[in-house]
Amino acid sequence: MMLLRLLLAVLLLWAGPVVARDLDAIRQSGVLRVGVNPNFPPMSSYGDGGTLQGFDVNIARELGRRLGVRVELVPTEAASRVPFLVSGRIDLSLGALTITPERRALIDFSVPLHSEAMGVITTSRLPVRDWRELNRADITLVNMRGNQSVSVLAEKLPLPQRLLVDGNADTIRAIAQGRADALVENVDFFIGFTKNYPDVRWRVLPEPIFTAWCGIGLAKGNEPLRVAVDAALSAMHRDGSVDRLWRDAYGASMTVPVSEDQLKRTAASTQTGYRFDWQPVITALPYLAGGAVISLQIALIAFWAGAVIGLASALARLNGSPIARRVAGAYVSAVTNTPALVQIFLLYYALPEIGVMLPAFVAVTLGLTLNAGAYLSDILRGGITSVRQAELDAAEVLGLSRLDKLRHVMLPHIVRTVYRPLANFFIVLVLGSSMAALFGVEELTGRAINISTANLRTIETFAVTGLIYIGLTLIASALLALAGRALFGVRRA
Repeated sequence: MMLLRLLLAVLLLWAGPVVARDLDAIRQSGVLRVGVNPNFPPMSSYGDGGTLQGFDVNIARELGRRLGVRVELVPTEAASRVPFLVSGRIDLSLGALTITPERRALIDFSVPLHSEAMGVITTSRLPVRDWRELNRADITLVNMRGNQSVSVLAEKLPLPQRLLVDGNADTIRAIAQGRADALVENVDFFIGFTKNYPDVRWRVLPEPIFTAWCGIGLAKGNEPLRVAVDAALSAMHRDGSVDRLWRDAYGASMTVPVSEDQLKRTAASTQTGYRFDWQPVITALPYLAGGAVISLQIALIAFWAGAVIGLASALARLNGSPIARRVAGAYVSAVTNTPALVQIFLLYYALPEIGVMLPAFVAVTLGLTLNAGAYLSDILRGGITSVRQAELDAAEVLGLSRLDKLRHVMLPHIVRTVYRPLANFFIVLVLGSSMAALFGVEELTGRAINISTANLRTIETFAVTGLIYIGLTLIASALLALAGRALFGVRRA
């Protein structure tokens, strides 16, 4: 999946900026593509039968009805809202998209859809009464990548540690499991997730930090569509439709309603199309390079520890007792028939429920190690069984000791047989380390997501990140090939 995203970014660079569909094209197709976050109840989430439902979904459908087109809902996570608009995958973006100057440089906004009053969700474990008391180095604040509040907190609360996750529900889970102390976000949006943890004593601090406004995102310069959306959305505010749908979702009116003054928008920017800006990414190259080092650390640890596990498993399956063979076989079968990401999820999220709290780096590395061990078991097993009995018989006739047989007969043959598969598997681990980003580890992909969240230059950031990955894999492949020829006589395939 990561490689597909990187390839998409490179293709976008070659193809040039995508031209957004204007209102005429949308009406001609009869379909309005609207991005909504599928993991953000009650804004939007999957309901019975796998259909999307919630406030954003109802707003999108009402807009579609007023524009005279059918709505196609496109699942869009928080960090993907702006990139999906820029790349032309959607026509409109919902999902609590806060109107900010940084986003205005890349996309246009409708008039405000709703307010966003930032507050603090925490628990009784944290004895604070005001949000300013959170500005301590011993406190960890959790948030989602792609949320506007991430940059706001860097200014207002610079001292706490940061834990960035990719799902709304993961923010509350992190607090419940003790990985984080508090969440600074729109309380209305996130408080519903606390119901999943009734044994935790949740608290909401009384004073909000500030109030912002969320609009509907559109591609830059798509004026006909923006004018039509503004007109429909303003009418929905004035006839009470927005308030009714909000109350249906939240059980109460907005804390800060959208006023008539908010509906009087300023003149739209005359800039059209996407403008590339590589400077923010170039400035962040040392930060990305540090992430590449962490990616290599994860891959190296997982490879060598997995090789030890794989060798032990291979020997158990070949020469072990019946019980050892069954245990090793069950391990290999279970691991190779489930995704590595699922295994890491169990280590990171399930173990805390029984009192085992693994740091993100440890959980990811352990998960990849166990996964690597199973696959390397098959590779090493194949190498061991490739040694011909005739060679062993000849060594026996020559009177070689068991150690000499291993050193001079078995190991050279095994290494030449498995070296290329092992080298290829190491490259797979380097790329697979990108999964660590989902758990807040700031390896290469995690840092790229952080950068693109801050500067919104997703295409530029991931194009450069893709080039770094290509550089890592090419260098690693060359070094492994050189080592194979020099040490083991393995010829290039």
